[in-house]
Amino acid sequence: MEYRKAAPLDISALIMLLVSAHQETELEVSPINSEKAISTISDVIHRGVSFVAVTDNNTIAGSIGGGTITDWWSTKPVLSDYWFYVPKEHRNSDIAMQLVKRFIEAGKEAKVSIQLGHILSGDVDRKDHLFERLGFVKAGSTFLEK
Repeated sequence: MEYRKAAPLDISALIMLLVSAHQETELEVSPINSEKAISTISDVIHRGVSFVAVTDNNTIAGSIGGGTITDWWSTKPVLSDYWFYVPKEHRNSDIAMQLVKRFIEAGKEAKVSIQLGHILSGDVDRKDHLFERLGFVKAGSTFLEK
């Protein structure tokens, strides 16, 4: 498995990967706007932080991407993920762990803290456990109207 920064030529594969993530959600979610999704992924690749795990046959087997944001009450920047997804067929590997570790390292290099989350996907307990193993603490919950 190769881990590297995402590149502009990865945009199409990342769209397909993230569409798969969207289809796995346990709740009804708003539809994907392809123009906005492509623009956001491109922006993250060019101005943010994004990594991909690439298999020997050059398939993206997972990705994490995000950017620097601030909380509404502060000007202190944090590196926050916009997406983090590993397809089911690769979840018994260390891909998720390796992607998050690279994201953490990017935050350390930028001298900002990391904020990770998951809102609409399945496997919530598994992600919670991964984040906790990496030293993160849970800081709240998200609730959606039915």
